[in-house]
Formats: sequence, C-alpha cells, structure tokens
Amino acid sequence: MINQPQFTQFSGEGVFTSGNYQIEMRFTVQRQFSHIVFVAQGDDPRNDLYHQFTEREPWSLSGQLEDGRPILADQLILTKIGSSEGDAEFSPLADVIIGQSNPSPLVDARYPLVGMFDGKFSVEDSGWTIRVFDSEENAGRAENLSKLWGIPLEGLTLSLAKSQTTLDEYHEKARDIMLLLSLAVGNGVTSHRQIADGGSRGTMEVWRRFTGDEIGPGEIVPTFRLGRFLEQVLPVWGQWKPDTRSDARLAVNYINLSGTGYLDTRLFQITQAWEFLAAAWMPKGKLNTLESDLRKRIKYSYREWKRDYPEADPKGYWGKRITFPFEWPAAKRQIESLAESGRVDLAKVGLDLELLKEARDNVAHTGKMTDKMRTDRHGTYQLLAAAQFGLQLLLLAKLGYSDLVVTANKGWKSYEQIETFLKEAK
Repeated sequence: MINQPQFTQFSGEGVFTSGNYQIEMRFTVQRQFSHIVFVAQGDDPRNDLYHQFTEREPWSLSGQLEDGRPILADQLILTKIGSSEGDAEFSPLADVIIGQSNPSPLVDARYPLVGMFDGKFSVEDSGWTIRVFDSEENAGRAENLSKLWGIPLEGLTLSLAKSQTTLDEYHEKARDIMLLLSLAVGNGVTSHRQIADGGSRGTMEVWRRFTGDEIGPGEIVPTFRLGRFLEQVLPVWGQWKPDTRSDARLAVNYINLSGTGYLDTRLFQITQAWEFLAAAWMPKGKLNTLESDLRKRIKYSYREWKRDYPEADPKGYWGKRITFPFEWPAAKRQIESLAESGRVDLAKVGLDLELLKEARDNVAHTGKMTDKMRTDRHGTYQLLAAAQFGLQLLLLAKLGYSDLVVTANKGWKSYEQIETFLKEAK
C-alpha cells in the first residue's frame, strides 16, 4: 500500500455492479494528484473480462480495503480492458468515498489544500474555528515540486469546526475560504480530498475534485497576515449577495489564469476581468459632450445615407459598426469608476488603461501583441503585473482589507500598507 498525498494506492476486494449484474473480485485504486483509476484484477489471465465488463456501463463498486475501511464508488466508466493481463481499468465520474459514509455529527472537517504551501494561522468567525496547519507531507518540498513540474500539489491543510453543522455547510464554508485565500496568495487554492471526522463514528474521506487550481501570479497578502486577512474579509464576504460573490469568484479565477501561459493570452485574460467586473458592478459609462455630439452627427449621416440607398446595409451591420469606436470611452469610464469604488489609484498602481486596451484589441483581432509590445517585453510584463496587482487591490479593498500588501520594489519583495495605493477617503 502506497499512501502519500500526491501518489496513493490501496488494494481491496469488492463487488462491481451494473444493473442486476455483479462481479466480485480484487481491485486496486490509484490516485495520482487528482487523477483516479480503479483496476479490477481477474484471478485468471485467461478470464475474458471483455465480455464481463464492456457490455454493461456504468459500474459501481462496493468493497473493503486491506486496512479494513469500506470504499464506495459510483459511475465507474471503463477506460481500458486488458484481457491478456486479466484486468480492467475504470475512471470514476462521481465521488469516491473511503471510510464511514455518514460520520455525523462531525467533530471537524479537513481539506488538504492544493496550491497553498505557507501561511499557518488560526481564527474564529461566526462560531467557526478555522485553522491552516502543516500536513504530513513537507509543504516546502511540495511547493518546490509544484514549481518544477508545473502542476498544482497539496501543501497545507485547512481544518474547520462548528457544532450542529451539516457536511454541506462545511463544504460551502471551505469553498468560500479557499476562494478568499486564492485571492490573497495569488494562486488557485482548492482541495481534491475532503476528510470528515465523526470522532467515535469514524472518518469519511471523499476524493472529489474541487475547481480552482490555477497557478497564479503570486501573493498579494503576506503569508504572516493571512489570519488577519480572513478576520477582516469574511464578515464582508458573508454580507455580499450571491451574484456579487459569483462575480468576485470569476475575477479571482481570471487573475490566476493570467499567471501562466503565453503573454498575449495573459494580457487578454486580465483585461477581460477588469471589463466584466466593471460591467457587473458599475453603472454604464457615459460619453462626454464632444463624444456624444460626434456620435449623434455620425448616426444622422448614416440615416441620411440610408434614405439615399435604402437597399444598402439591409441588416444594419455598417450602422452598428460606425458607432463602435464610442464603446471604449464609455467602457473606460466604467473601469475607472470601478477602481474609484475601491479607491484604487491607477496612477500609483502604474496601470495605463489605454495601453491595456491596445494589447487586448491586438490579441483579439490578430492573435498577438503589437510589434512594440513584443519588442519591449519588460514594459509589457510591467503592464500585465500592474493590471493583476490593481485588480487584486480592488477586490481586497472592496472586501475591507486594511493591512499590508506584497509589492516589488526595484525587483525586491517588500511590504506596503494597502492605503499606499488607495486614494484618500472622501
């Protein structure tokens, strides 16, 4: 039996079921990172597993591991058959449950965190005891491997405890905390294993892949302030409406998605995040007097032209396109209003919205950055970093965070009060 956080293998015996058909045999279950494979092992290599398994799908498994724990898995889909070796491989489309399937009432629930390797703390929030602590695996080693391999790995562990609370409520609280930590550490923080402890009733470990394991641009809240960060932002987060939370969650995902990949794509993603959040949270931007007057004159000229050529532009495509240039001034003011709503000073952040739009437009229309941006890679990376940092700051400010943030001072990591990058409160 191999039992390590990133590579796990258990053996056991159980019954594979599909409809009224059942097969009892030995199996192994292997978990590599978040990928899970069940291997059914026939006793006789000459046994024709092909006809036993392939005609019936999906399958379920009810069995017992060699260490005595029960295991349940539904919706097993056959992915490989090897009759010469006497085995068949399955991938689960649903949860894999190991141990007690109903451990309520719970003592606590633990979530090995994928993508978080530093920042232990313990805080209280609305009756919840929230702790992040070392796992059995060395978090520093896991972080090094994650960077080396370029894949999300488990590091620290999140523990939650609250009396008279259902497992679904535990999962909802854990997801909220992981999303907020994803913003703070600038990296997708999630969990692919959940462990519910029922005390004398035993434990239940569920292998279920939560989303949000992107490798992001890096921390904005110092790891030694993460406890303080959650104390400040959790009450505000709890007051936000579901739509507002959903918008923030999407923005955090886009920030972290912009942390890796082609520079062109990363600029496009972070620009999209600014645009959709501004559209979701702020009133539509307005044109100034000159812009509005010019737009009216252009539309008037188009109407006059249509009178002279009524058969032209039957679907109104040209008519829509001639006013397209006026969308950006309105969108820019909407983004500026968004920054203003969090008191984020774009000048202090170093974010040039016109330059960001130019990058986004070029990527959208040609699939690549402008020639100047490709030549000036340093300046382009600075633009990306400013866009990421500015949006992180905005979300922190909207959530009520008022402590230190991580910055780069002449290439060196440093810490500044968040107020350094905010305008004075009116």
